Amino acid sequence: MTGRFTVDDLARPLPLGRDARRIVSLAPSCTDCLLALGAADRLVGVDDHSEAAELRVARIGGFKDHDLARVVDLAPDLVVAASLHAVARAPALAARSIPVFVMHPRTVDGVVDGMARLASVIGIAREAAARVRACRERVAAVVRRTISARRRPLTYVELSPDGRTGGPQSFVDDLVAKAGGVNAGGVARVEWPVLRADEVARLDPDAIVVAAWPGSATPEGLAAREGWDRIAAVKAGRVWSLPASLVKRPGPGLIDGLERLSRLLSAE
Repeated sequence: MTGRFTVDDLARPLPLGRDARRIVSLAPSCTDCLLALGAADRLVGVDDHSEAAELRVARIGGFKDHDLARVVDLAPDLVVAASLHAVARAPALAARSIPVFVMHPRTVDGVVDGMARLASVIGIAREAAARVRACRERVAAVVRRTISARRRPLTYVELSPDGRTGGPQSFVDDLVAKAGGVNAGGVARVEWPVLRADEVARLDPDAIVVAAWPGSATPEGLAAREGWDRIAAVKAGRVWSLPASLVKRPGPGLIDGLERLSRLLSAE
């Protein structure tokens, strides 16, 4: 590729210097990033799960089952996708000469870095600079408070009732570390492990965070699981429910989640 370019989170090059005026987002996290950058007026289509009620744009199907023909009919000059879409959706769109920016952050900082590169691809880097800087400053402010913490509570983040959590090199692992804790899922060998209830009980976390969404467990339900009444977090009442968008979705909401989790973990 000649000329100026940047790369997405999969190191795929995208050219700079051509503004994107018609954007389709394939995932709620991508939509959140675009809104945080001030690019709402450039969106022409989003997935059905994107929650921004104020968006009067086309809906192009679920997170995993987009209507590809509908996306193409919207004539986008950029599609923003999550890593899940890299295998099938991104190549299919690229085959139709539609540029795709794939976001796959593994850290909270990675979310902000991806947003900055996305702004450059869209052509709004200058306009979005203050927004990106504010995000970086918020993350840095939390880290300054937590980096020297003497006590770092072992923290289990439950993303779904089957025990799905964030493992090493996941954004959940980084979120917990930056908030001042130690991620219980870090004992696993994969990025998104499933821990059995008895495994969590043996880990005996000091704090538990539930990603709240329809169908998720409740703090009361967790306490009723066999053997969980003996877990330190349950005995101390340090089981919290946070909106899934703050801990489960790799978008700017993670910064809100970082701030809230850091306050919870530091409270005695």
